Amino acid sequence: MNQQEWQRGFGSLDGGKVVGGARYLHVSAVPAELLAELRAEVAALGGPEDGFNVLKLVPDSPRLSLLNYPSYFELAFPLLADSWTLDLAERRCEHRRYDLGRNPPVLHRKELLLRADDSRRVEFARLTAEAEYHGLFANPLIIGHKNQWEDIVRARGLRIEGHALVPLVKPDEPDSAVVQRHRTAMVRRGLSTPMQALWRHGYVADPFTVFDYGCGRGDDLAALAAHGVTAGGWDPYFRPDAPRAEADVVNLGFVLNVIEDPHERRHALTQAYGLARRVLAVAALLGGRAAEERHQAFGDGVLTTRNTFQKYFSHEELGEYIATVLGREPVSVGPGLYFVLRTDEDEQEFLEGRQRSSGRFGAMPSAPARPVVERAARVARPKTPSRWERHGELVEEFWQACIALGRPPREGEFARLTELTKEVASAPVVLRRLSEERGAEALEGARRRRMGDLSVFLALNVFERRRSAGSWGARARVDLREFWGSYAKATEAATALLFSLRDPKGIAAACVAAQAMGLGWLVSGESLQLDGRLVNELPPALRVYIGCAGKLYGEVQSADVVKLHIASGKVSLMRYDDYEGSAIPMLVDRVKVDLRRQQVSYYEYGYEGEFAPQPLYMKSRYMHPAMEGYDGQRAFDMGLEALEGVDWSGYGPPWEAVSARVGAMAAAAGGGRVMGGR
Repeated sequence: MNQQEWQRGFGSLDGGKVVGGARYLHVSAVPAELLAELRAEVAALGGPEDGFNVLKLVPDSPRLSLLNYPSYFELAFPLLADSWTLDLAERRCEHRRYDLGRNPPVLHRKELLLRADDSRRVEFARLTAEAEYHGLFANPLIIGHKNQWEDIVRARGLRIEGHALVPLVKPDEPDSAVVQRHRTAMVRRGLSTPMQALWRHGYVADPFTVFDYGCGRGDDLAALAAHGVTAGGWDPYFRPDAPRAEADVVNLGFVLNVIEDPHERRHALTQAYGLARRVLAVAALLGGRAAEERHQAFGDGVLTTRNTFQKYFSHEELGEYIATVLGREPVSVGPGLYFVLRTDEDEQEFLEGRQRSSGRFGAMPSAPARPVVERAARVARPKTPSRWERHGELVEEFWQACIALGRPPREGEFARLTELTKEVASAPVVLRRLSEERGAEALEGARRRRMGDLSVFLALNVFERRRSAGSWGARARVDLREFWGSYAKATEAATALLFSLRDPKGIAAACVAAQAMGLGWLVSGESLQLDGRLVNELPPALRVYIGCAGKLYGEVQSADVVKLHIASGKVSLMRYDDYEGSAIPMLVDRVKVDLRRQQVSYYEYGYEGEFAPQPLYMKSRYMHPAMEGYDGQRAFDMGLEALEGVDWSGYGPPWEAVSARVGAMAAAAGGGRVMGGR
């Protein structure tokens, strides 16, 4: 059978479902003789003689497809399992298999594929009419795959039973109309978690405009106004008449989890993203089976005793949901919190910026100052100040710019570059003289630090497979050329850094180096524990190690104490009650990230929590000597160590066993807050 013959044969058939110019027919609608000829032709091209039940034909094309929808007649909306595409002109056949567990295409209006006299069309057409009545086909662009289709069916309060649509909510179950979304709006005294994160990363400040989508009672807006930040907001219950306006920064905080209609939930996410010019923050409640079991199942979530709906996400599920709906990979910022940057350049600038080290803690030691050479005194005489002396402030500003960049600034990176060249000398000449006078160690240390920051950033791009990788800001492009010569060489070095983490010996060596820099408490061969504020000062290998955990958890720097398990491929993150203000803070929660299994486990501590409260003794060993409060904490810890008969090994004694003695010691030293929560 050549192309003309099969075109004539199939063109003479009536009926079929037409989509995008292609016609779909069930094999039962094809005459036996014509179907036999087709099977023979398919077999000649290496395709299947059987195993398909739908034909896809395109007029005036040498290509046709054979589709396999298992249980075509039994399932109301069959799922595609296999497809074979045949090209009669080039005489070849291509096969594709669809994993039924990974969102395969779904078939609607299947009665149209059958012959007009097929008795089964009546039942199938009745189902189609019912689906149309409920508006399930209203948006044909989003119903083509299993997951989205099932979301829409549930959103209409329906479920599929045989070849019928029945109410999802039974008569004796609460009706969705009683869901009271506004009751989930919390009264806050400070900024919400997503708004705090936006503030921390500099997005809630001039020149950015801010909009809170689903602002509830407006507590975030009031808190921002108290700090001089102008922000707008909208809420369907508390501010329904407020305009939904575009802004540089949009917050969608704890909104998705209270919407019981999956279709409306998607709409809220897409609409909020449409308003964001620079960044969208998305936060949702996290929960697991235990949280869901406390309430009554309702739709794809639960109905609480207060008649509020909650859709509990896992952190990974929320990220996948955002990526699927918006078509853009979000950036994990914290548990249940993601940022979605509008452009690749914005995303890469954000990712690169949060990997910058300060150089204030654990800086490489500088070379000792050169000895002063005594010279014979000369008779003083009036001297005209040199141009270096006249422009000392300008020269110093230039030097600080070099230290900040780790290299000489280019045009546009130092505002007074033209003035420097005119009044003093060219930038290379000035830098050479400054290096001779002050030593090159400071500039070389800044260069190494900046290369370390970029190596971490690039390695994590490789680990996360960021689609935006390569969309650099102006500074990063200059740095890559200056430090490595090309992006390819920089990526090669970063990839080698990432894969070096497979060797526990390398991690152990980096932990030893970190301790030598005053960064954390090392238990040889087991772990390194340190204050979360020191994470970006660690050697690059450890920062990548921790950054990989951040892919699953969010910003590891938000933890009070971080523990790197050297041999097991795990990172633990601890948060304490009043960590900075207490000499012995109390553990509130602990998160363990297993990089090898790609799993995150959460543990709550407290007198009413899952685990007994646990104090943190000897806090100074997790701090750096240059940190504010270190001296006082170290003095307190030395007092603890001096207490007789107390074993401080491991986690130390239970608080009840030493509370009286520690309290007396603190009182004798002048009081102060000893324990968080006490």
